[in-house]
Amino acid sequence: LHPRWRQARGLASAPVVFELELAAVLDRTVPAYRPVAKQQAAQRDLSLVGAESVAHDALMATVATAGGALVRAARLYDIYKPASPTAEIGAGERSLTIRLELLDPDATLTDARIDEVVAAVVEALRTAHGMRLRG
Repeated sequence: LHPRWRQARGLASAPVVFELELAAVLDRTVPAYRPVAKQQAAQRDLSLVGAESVAHDALMATVATAGGALVRAARLYDIYKPASPTAEIGAGERSLTIRLELLDPDATLTDARIDEVVAAVVEALRTAHGMRLRG
């Protein structure tokens, strides 16, 4: 748009024109609204030792199921495999560290409730995948 036309219309800056492909916009899912939590989330890190064959998806599915509604997020953030077997990590094993984010939107989490969820997750991982706490 010519500056003279922009000034005549009282536009502070040049207008922007674009096209949208409506089909592409409608195909995309819109994120669901989640209200901001009134309570603060708690984080716990679990270092576990288990077989190298344990898949990430299976591990996260077990954590989500065992943790219930209080586990807001779980993320695998460290994998350690020693060059040679140690007393703690044997041959064919590796150490995995998972960060759990726990949140109850309605009440403050107590240490007892957090410990209960963590114990349930550890037990489920032991039962389903033969994992054990490291250290």
